[in-house]
Order: sequence, then structure tokens, then C-alpha cells
Amino acid sequence: MDDGRAPPMWIILFVLICQLSLICSVGGVLCPNGCKCQNEILRANCSGAGIQVVPIQLNPELHVMDLSDNKILQLHYTFTFYENLYTLDVSRNKVKDIGNGNFKTQKLLKFLNLSSNYIEFLGKDAFEGLVQLTELDLSRNQLETIGPSAFKDLRNLIVLRINDNQLDFLEEGTFKGTPNIQALYIDDNSFLEIPSELSDLTHLKILSISRNLIEVIKDDEMPSLLELQTLLLDQNLLKEIHPMAFTSMPKLNYLDLSDNNLTSLPTTQLSKLPKLANLKLSGNTFTHLPPVSFRGLFNLKYVKLTRLESLTAIDVRAFVDNINLEKISLDYNYNVNNIPTRLFHGNTKLRYISIRYNAIKILAATHFPLDQMEELKVGGNPLDCNCSMLWLWKILQDNKLQIRDNVSHYRKSVVDDKASKLPSELKLDINDIICETPPNLHNKKLVSASQREIDCSMSWLAILSVTLTVVFILGIIIGVLIFMPKKKSNVGRDRHLPKIVKGGYNAPPLPPPRKPLPNNDVNHVERFIVPPILLQNRSMPLWDSYSQHCNGNGNIYKQLDDQQDRPHIVYV
Repeated sequence: MDDGRAPPMWIILFVLICQLSLICSVGGVLCPNGCKCQNEILRANCSGAGIQVVPIQLNPELHVMDLSDNKILQLHYTFTFYENLYTLDVSRNKVKDIGNGNFKTQKLLKFLNLSSNYIEFLGKDAFEGLVQLTELDLSRNQLETIGPSAFKDLRNLIVLRINDNQLDFLEEGTFKGTPNIQALYIDDNSFLEIPSELSDLTHLKILSISRNLIEVIKDDEMPSLLELQTLLLDQNLLKEIHPMAFTSMPKLNYLDLSDNNLTSLPTTQLSKLPKLANLKLSGNTFTHLPPVSFRGLFNLKYVKLTRLESLTAIDVRAFVDNINLEKISLDYNYNVNNIPTRLFHGNTKLRYISIRYNAIKILAATHFPLDQMEELKVGGNPLDCNCSMLWLWKILQDNKLQIRDNVSHYRKSVVDDKASKLPSELKLDINDIICETPPNLHNKKLVSASQREIDCSMSWLAILSVTLTVVFILGIIIGVLIFMPKKKSNVGRDRHLPKIVKGGYNAPPLPPPRKPLPNNDVNHVERFIVPPILLQNRSMPLWDSYSQHCNGNGNIYKQLDDQQDRPHIVYV
């Protein structure tokens, strides 16, 4: 060293690394500015420290490293020293390329967060060595392409997030090396259809493909996902779903089709999902809910039908098949001005109903199965607070008292340190139930109205007025009957007229009576009752059927009756 020459560079680097390792092992003195190093739990938090490169002077035994919210540009050869990492967070930095093989030494890594960077491409060895990784977050990057072998070492991956990128297709074989993925998030991309490559994910349970550009779901293009339980397709451009599109998802439990362009309810398509329990159809353009709208969905528990601006009619039989329905939301349907009576009475397990901010004016108690419900929300409707709303007013008063009792009960329990369970009551959105009419209650809370303003029963003044009116009318009728002028009697004139029995309605008048015949004129009487031929020839003998002068020389009945019986003659 006398010649003044400096030692070789590799010697200096070796000594420096040894010194850094020694310092870190005895107390972590060289923890970078802005970082919090907790060597006792093997954790380093450098979030928001303003660093531009991955620090290499941290404890090499670290299990958790948080480098989020910094200005890191690249990850090349930076994690070689940290072989025991379980969790690594490099989110919200400026990384454009993660390169190949930069995680070879992280054999124990479980969670890797690379979200909110500027990554555009994933090469075939991007995640080489991450054989224990269970969750990978690549969301909010600028990914346009994923190499077919990029995930080849991720055989234990369970959750993959590649949402909010610029993907419009997936290479064939993208998921060949990841058969155990159970949750896949590919929202906010540019997919035109559900990728057929998903068929390789035989254990997939959650698929989120919201906010893409899917217009049609065809029968033959839908991947077979026999274990899928949750499917999110909201905020796409869906206008058509083929009848057999959902047949390859027999275990689907949760389906979100909100904010699409469906003009009619996909009743047939949904009937292929026997396990469906949660369904969201808000923000579509249905005009009506037909009878048996959700046919075959006997396990349906919750249905959300909000923001249906074209909906005008709901059939009373819309939910007849949904015998296990527990909760329904029909909010913000501005053209729905009434709901059918007893619409929900067939759903014996229904506990929650919300019909807020519609155009409903009248609500009757028969609209709801009040005896089984726990919560009812009807606020925001232009209610006509007449006497038909008295039932709701009474429930609101009970709620008001219950809230006050709950407050006093809570205070008492704090003081006495004793809690007793209060009986459950129907809950309502008290402060949002506001009257539109009549004018004296306009913009007034229904709960604040008095019973006198709501009750239909007549006051004593009204009763008195009605009574006096009735008495006055009866007096006029009686007076007319008493003082009506009578007609003169015609008894003398009608004494000799015969009594006439009044016939049926519109009967013809009876003929006038004949004059009486004189008793002493026998010939005159016979002239009216004896035929003319007998009057002219009175010398003819009377006819006798047993006379010997009759033709046939004897009784004319003898020839007719062999028994010689005298016939029974009926005179008519």
C-alpha cells in the first residue's frame, strides 16, 4: 500500500457488504430515512419515504417489506438479498418493466403487490421462482399483453388481480400453469366477450369482469365454470343473453347484471341457475316485471331492482316462485307510481323491503306482510297523507317511542351496568317519510303530523252538521205528505159499477158488462144459448147411444166392447 494505489473495487464492495450485514444484524442502525425498521418482528415499512431504488441495506431476514408510494423505476437484481420475504408491496411506484427472473430467490413469498405502476408487458419468466405465491396484484397498470407462460410457476396462486389495464384478449394457455386460481378480477379492461381461456380455471369460484365492452353472451362461447359461485358482469354493454348461456354454472350463487342495456328481464336464462341466492339487475331498461319474473329461483334470497327508469308496472305474481326471498330493493324507480296490493304476501320469509324514491302516492297496510317484517323503507315518495295513511302514522309513532326508549335504556344500562333485550319492532326510515299532499302537510314529516290531521273520523261539528241536514230533509218530506191537497171522492158515481180486478202490468181493459136478461122470456134466453138448427127443428128425437133405432140395430158400443160393459162417459 506504500505506492498509494487503491485496493480493487471488489474488495471495497465486499467489505462494505460485510459491514452493512454486521450493522443490520446488531440493531438495524442503517435503516434508510423515511423507513420504519422493526427487526424484532422482521418488518420494514418504507411507504412514502421518497426513495427511488430498492434499499439493499435492510435486514436480509425480513418477512415483510413495504415499498409503496415511492418513485422506484426498476426492480432488476434488487431482491437477491431478501430470500425470506413473505409479503412484498411495491404498489404506487413508477415501475415500467419487472424484467425476467427478478424474483428467483423469493421461494417463500406469499403476497406480491405491483399495482398502480406503469407495467406494459409480462414476459414468460416474469414470475419465475414464485412457487408459493398465493396472491398477485397487477391492477391499475398499462398491461396490453400477457405472455402465454408468464404465470407458469404460479401453481399455488389463488387470487389474481389484473383489473384496470388495457387488455382485450388473453393468449391461449395463459392459465395452464395456474389451475388453483379461485378468484380472478379482470374488471376495467376492453374485453368484448368472456374469455374462453377461463375454462382452464377448473376451481374458479369468483369471476369479476365488470366495466368491459361485452354486448352479447352466447351459448357456445361461455366457458365451462362448474365451481363458479360469484359472477360480476355489471357496467358492460349487455343487450342480449342467449337462453342457455348460464347452463355451465350450476353452482352460481351471486350474479350482478346491473347497469347494462337489457330491455327485458332474462327470465329463461336465469332459470338455469338453481342455486342463485343474490341477484342484482339495477340500471337496466326493463319496462315491466311480468308474472313469475324469476321462475325457478326457489333459493333466491336477495334481489335488487333499483334505478330502473323505464319500469312502469309490476305484476302481482312477479315473485311467486321466490319462496325464500328475504330482502328486496325497489328504490329510485321514478315511473313506478303504485305497487300491487299483496305483492309480497306469498314470500313468507321476507324481512326487508325498500321502495324509496319512487312516485308512489298511496301506501296501504295490505301492500306489506307487516307481521313478519323487520325493516321497511318508503321515504322519498310523494305521499298523499290522507286517512288511508293512518296505519303508517301509527307505526311511525311507535318507532319514535321505541327510539326514545332505546336511548333511555342505553343510559340506564351504562349507569347500572345491566342490559335487558328490548322487543324487536318494525324499523322505518322515519325522517325521510315526507308528505306531498294535502297542502297543510306539504313537505312535512308524516311522524310530525297530528292524528287530527291524519284521522278520517268526523269531528263533533261535522256530525252535528250532517244530523241537522238529515232532519231538515225529513221535515220537508213529512210536510209535503201532510199538506198535499186530496182529490174529491167519487163513491156515489162508482157505486153501481162492478168491481174490476186489476190485472198484470199493461193488461188490456175489460169489456163493459152485459145488460141482465129478463126472467120471463124463456124463448128469448134460448135464442142466445141453443144452436140455430135446434131452434128450427124442435121435433127431432134425442139421441140415445143405447136406443134400438140407431144404425147397426142395437147399442153402438156393443161392437166396440166384447165384455158388454157400459162405457164411462166423460162430459166436457
